[in-house]
Amino acid sequence: MDGFFGNTQADSSPDISRTSSSSRVSLTPNDTTRESPPEAPIAKADSGQIKKRGRKGHSKSRTGCFNCKKARIKCKENRPSCDYCAHRGLQCEWPEIQITQVGIVIRNPMPELTIPAAPQSNLPVFTMQDFRFFQHFINTAYPHHPIDNDWQWTHDVPSMACDFDFLLHAMLALSASDLAANSDDSNDMKLIPTSILHRIKSIESLNKAVAAGIKSWQQGNAMIATCFTLLFQSVLLNDGLSEYISFLRGILTIGMQMGQRRMKFVFERLWGNEQLQSRDAELSAAPLINEEVVAAACRSFEKMSPLLKTKTEIGMYGLLLSMARSLVTSSKEAYIGLGKVYQLFMMMPHEEFREFTDSKNEVCQLLQAHFVAMQLIMTPISKVEWGKRKSPTEMKTDGRTGRWLTTLHNAMPPHMRGYYEWTLWVEKANYTNEIGVLDVHHGKEVEN
Repeated sequence: MDGFFGNTQADSSPDISRTSSSSRVSLTPNDTTRESPPEAPIAKADSGQIKKRGRKGHSKSRTGCFNCKKARIKCKENRPSCDYCAHRGLQCEWPEIQITQVGIVIRNPMPELTIPAAPQSNLPVFTMQDFRFFQHFINTAYPHHPIDNDWQWTHDVPSMACDFDFLLHAMLALSASDLAANSDDSNDMKLIPTSILHRIKSIESLNKAVAAGIKSWQQGNAMIATCFTLLFQSVLLNDGLSEYISFLRGILTIGMQMGQRRMKFVFERLWGNEQLQSRDAELSAAPLINEEVVAAACRSFEKMSPLLKTKTEIGMYGLLLSMARSLVTSSKEAYIGLGKVYQLFMMMPHEEFREFTDSKNEVCQLLQAHFVAMQLIMTPISKVEWGKRKSPTEMKTDGRTGRWLTTLHNAMPPHMRGYYEWTLWVEKANYTNEIGVLDVHHGKEVEN
């Protein structure tokens, strides 16, 4: 003990020596000493033999692992796994705070809690701007096709958008484009990049869903609504004609798959002549288009006739010429002819579709320009599709597809300019409101 406490003077007191040999010294918090009780006498058995004393206890391990404490044995306290746990293949766990013999505090690291930055969801996070787009879609920007499906567009479609992000992005894309095209606010005119971003996300998600197959009638209807929504946004894009036709074809493709599986359609009067029948009275009373404009259209079609070579070119030309000639006597018949053009877009084989939309095909580009020009001069007739809603041409004098005509004219080959004379005039007249109509009942020219 001298080596532990240091060198001390020897104490020759015989009383103290005798006391220390028969007692133990213990340190208390008060730094006092007291004697231990005298050892008890060893008991003897009846046979006279000495009873064997039990195993001497060991000092408690207060810093051992939990497994050793549970087994009530002394822990060797070697890390990372003590002997007991290592021998039995147990996970050695220690108290959070341990104090070593030299006073070092060891704190076991707490397991890190992983908290997600945002709730896990397949839907994008809404911004205040997105809420504005969503509300604008429901109030103003939703498509007017299929005809007389306003309830579906303002109630069913927004509900479906909660489950299908391709539909949600399409709604936000159309709404942003509509605000950029029709608002007088300079800030809204800067929304075009935002609308294109939502459009890209919608198309990417829609393509994945189509490739995976239609899983339910809800998903199928969401796909149809997405195609309609992106189709109407295409009207607001300068180079949106080809995609406009693509989404027309997508509506038919998805609809046929749903029909084969007998799935329920949310939209009413989606196929056949039901939409035409719902507007029969309005179309019968629709005004005739200015006869000079119609005559110029017929002459332009006749002029381009020698250029036609392929089946695709001849088929499209025949429908457009028939529609132009119908405008002389009946706006309703001309509107029916326009419907046949849309049917051709939807039903033509893929190779013919690629040929018609090929930007390098000069004849098909010319046919596209004439199709758009016919749409524009028939705007007073097609306004009946909107029903009680206010059409864009009532808010702005120019037809919305005029931007397509501008794009086609910008790419016009110089040697083809003579065939574009009528469509160039229509583009100019569209923005200056020079296209007039002849009221069939009153016999007077009225403004578009």
